[in-house]
Amino acid sequence: MELRKTKLFTFIILVIGGIVGLVFALGIAQFFYVTGGEKFCTMCHVMEPMGNAYKDDVHGGNNKVGFKAECVSCHLPHDNIAHYVYQKSVNGIVEGTLTLFGNPEKYDWQARRKEAKRYVYDDGCLHCHTDLKKISSDNMKSFLPHRDYFAKNINKTCVECHEHVGHKNLGFHLKAKFGDLNITK
Repeated sequence: MELRKTKLFTFIILVIGGIVGLVFALGIAQFFYVTGGEKFCTMCHVMEPMGNAYKDDVHGGNNKVGFKAECVSCHLPHDNIAHYVYQKSVNGIVEGTLTLFGNPEKYDWQARRKEAKRYVYDDGCLHCHTDLKKISSDNMKSFLPHRDYFAKNINKTCVECHEHVGHKNLGFHLKAKFGDLNITK
């Protein structure tokens, strides 16, 4: 009888633990979903120009089919979940600290644009543009610019060639918000 009670108790603990674990995992997934899109990312007024430029871009839904890439589609790595979670945490801490304790309106956003390859991930581009390699080899106009990239003969990222992707006319939106684009830190 004692063995039966122990087995029942163990079963109940496992079921409760499984339910708690599932609820926790779903909560984390929901947190990542809610904090990964344009609505959350542009909540701070300093990100307003980036949000407006994103909405003007094909990746922000300004296209024939209404497709939208979320902020995390480009600004977080997609090579593995651990890297994704780590980088999301680092970005949140850095951006939160800058917003709360720094002066983001005095930040040199124009200079930051030149560093895009540091915070836009190729695996994010290729996550959506999965057929790019095949399409490029079937289309000479597309093949030539991408040939060296896929052959790993050059050390360039997607945004080094596609400089304005994701945020159409960002310079215009930054100037409208902050005035002179050569703001010092």
